[in-house]
Amino acid sequence: MSEADTRENLVVPKLKDSGWKRTQIEREFPIRKKRYYINGEDYIPIEPPKKFADIVLKVNNVIVGVVEVKEEHHRAEEGFKQAKDYAERLNVPISYATNGHTIIVYDRRTLEEKPVDNFLGPNELYQIYKEWRGLENVNISPLEYLEYINPEYEKRAYQETAVKNVIEAIVKGQRKVLLTMATGTGKTYVSFQIVWKFIKSGYFTRVLFLADRTFLRDQAYEKYKPFKKARSKILGNTYAKNRKIYFSTYQTLYGNDLYKKIPRDFFDLIIIDECHRSRYGDWGAILDHFNTAYHLGMTATPRREDNIDVYDYFGKPVFEYSMGKAIEDGYLVPYKIYRILTNVDKNGLLLDPTMEVVYDDEIQLDKLKKVYYQPQFEREISLPERTKLMCKELKKIYERTGDYSKTIVFCVDIEHAEQVESTLNELMDREDFATEIVSEDKDDLPVFRDGERKFPVVATTVDLLSTGIDIPPLKNIVFMRPVGSTVLFKQIIGRGSRLSKNKGFFRIIDFTNATRLIDGWDVPSGGKGLQIENPEAPFDKQLTGFVVDAYTNDRIENARVKVKVGRFEKLTFTDEKGFFILNELPSNETVKVIITKDGYTMFTRRVETNNEMPLTFELKSQGRKQRKIVIEGIHITLAEKVEIELNGTSISKAEYKKYIKDNVLSAVHSLDELKNIWLNDKKRKDFLKRLAEKNARIEVLKYLDNMNDVDSFDIIAHLVFNAPLLSTNERVKMFFNLHSQEVEKFDDREREIVFSILEKYKRDGIDNLTPDVLNNADMREKNALKVLKNILGLQGIRPFFETLKSALYGNYFSA
Repeated sequence: MSEADTRENLVVPKLKDSGWKRTQIEREFPIRKKRYYINGEDYIPIEPPKKFADIVLKVNNVIVGVVEVKEEHHRAEEGFKQAKDYAERLNVPISYATNGHTIIVYDRRTLEEKPVDNFLGPNELYQIYKEWRGLENVNISPLEYLEYINPEYEKRAYQETAVKNVIEAIVKGQRKVLLTMATGTGKTYVSFQIVWKFIKSGYFTRVLFLADRTFLRDQAYEKYKPFKKARSKILGNTYAKNRKIYFSTYQTLYGNDLYKKIPRDFFDLIIIDECHRSRYGDWGAILDHFNTAYHLGMTATPRREDNIDVYDYFGKPVFEYSMGKAIEDGYLVPYKIYRILTNVDKNGLLLDPTMEVVYDDEIQLDKLKKVYYQPQFEREISLPERTKLMCKELKKIYERTGDYSKTIVFCVDIEHAEQVESTLNELMDREDFATEIVSEDKDDLPVFRDGERKFPVVATTVDLLSTGIDIPPLKNIVFMRPVGSTVLFKQIIGRGSRLSKNKGFFRIIDFTNATRLIDGWDVPSGGKGLQIENPEAPFDKQLTGFVVDAYTNDRIENARVKVKVGRFEKLTFTDEKGFFILNELPSNETVKVIITKDGYTMFTRRVETNNEMPLTFELKSQGRKQRKIVIEGIHITLAEKVEIELNGTSISKAEYKKYIKDNVLSAVHSLDELKNIWLNDKKRKDFLKRLAEKNARIEVLKYLDNMNDVDSFDIIAHLVFNAPLLSTNERVKMFFNLHSQEVEKFDDREREIVFSILEKYKRDGIDNLTPDVLNNADMREKNALKVLKNILGLQGIRPFFETLKSALYGNYFSA
């Protein structure tokens, strides 16, 4: 029987015998989608080996178990790995693997696996689930309430688990809950389902959705459309008192202290969107006021040094889903990197007399430095030639790829954004090719977001488009500004990762080396990111310095100076001479310095701690626009220009082949060693698994070169060791040429069995050269197992297959 027939004719009846009703058995529950791989300027969608769970078991609308079904003639054990994977993804304690006859159960509570006679019944499995999740004697009505069904929205396993984990944490009394999901994976949709279940079950009465930008507030308002008139935006100095779901920005609630006019216990749940902004910033005071409500923080960034405050406030996330994992599962598209660095970005700019310095009367020439580095470009000095070269390189990418998809260019400030806009329009000879979008009320924002409209192609911005806004067709992220924050970097690249029609990847075009911030969270098969550790002793470093006015050079008294390293903080204030000293700092080479003073813009910079002399820190007066020095007549050249792909997101067949070759050679050093691995089933599977973990996938190479009739061994041998490329059909022919006399000794039935085994090898490779193949339906019809037992004895069957493999992979060519 096929897998579907096995499920319906053998497995479902056994489930019903154990008490499961038709409505409690959900078939083909979606787990993954097509995975995208980059191929030059194109992409390849590859179906995963299995993209759905055969059966999930539900009690009162809660998934409590999963069943992986294999074809009747396969061993149940073959589905065990998938069953364990699905159980972890769906966060259930019990999973089964079965071929309709044998049932193997895996229990995540004890990590025990064993064969059983029957499936657990719904009541028993639900009780196990509640005990395992600590839900006994708890009101779980929101968990059991049916989710909102939208037939136009695809179900995703990770979203179901996210909803479940958040609700379970809250009903168990956890007051602060954190949800960490990569940009584009549906945090707002998940929050809607959470609120739907809490409100409709009567568990909560009123919920506040809090954002920091009006378009994020409005996007969420639209996602909550099924609540209809039960939702309301807080727009002015008043609020409706008879709604269930409220949407507001921090700024609105702060205006005229509106949040203080709302009773402290008015909201049962507050959802903080994009909560990676500091707990001690915008939303902290609001949450302190509504301290009787549950607080659900949502962020797209894992724990990093620059968002530790958020994780300290909320604690460990109840659910995490990384960008790399979402790319692996096919819910986000992969990326390719163009890293382009100019000579001045790489080495700094040394001023010399040949350069023209353009300045006005407010600029003090004695403030001019001898050397400027990238962080100062377009902040302290403007370099028009540098901007023009970057725009020309961007134009070359458009022309070479023929792809004029939507692009966001991240610039240093508004003036820089205007400069990039005008330069691109001039180069492309079209006044609407690029537009500057630096404020929410910009008319071009909805036009740019419209995927059906070709122009404008480019939006230049500072940070407005860095977070939250949904632009699925966006395909190019361009860094023309330095980025030091890992959190901000992940927010920015998340803009390009969303699925969209005719889009299988996006580009990161990096002029400032921002992509150095990529880590395991962003890379397929990574997913957990880097851990931020507490700084370790000795605390033997010191930092001293003066804080001065950037324009008058006057010393600033009583400025607040804070040093941060990870979760370590130390604070002091400047004396009457603007001087400060901080002793007993961690032994790190650099520390983050934050200086604040009323009337001045906050100063933030990472500095080295090995300075023997005091440093000088300049604060800029608020309300006084910084005047830039324009440097012209500079010889700007390209110092570095590379295309980079990470873990299988290849840009060309040639480079992907090289990537696979390098990974193979790191593990195998000769053709004989490869052959020895290949003939050992366990070693072969482990070897291919290790390659796959690095996204060096032989099946992708098969697809690219149309080599489905070639065994993976020959593909690797040809690619890495320059061996002749043999198809499985050619190997079988050579086998008969060399071993015809041995085969002729068999009788007709025995020869037919050997021929059938070799036909299966020709179709599907070496995995069919095991005794398991004798359990296939066609082999059972031939009584293959009995026939071979009569010839070889039961103990001789496995050696027979080993001999057959060795003969097929004989020395048909010279290594």
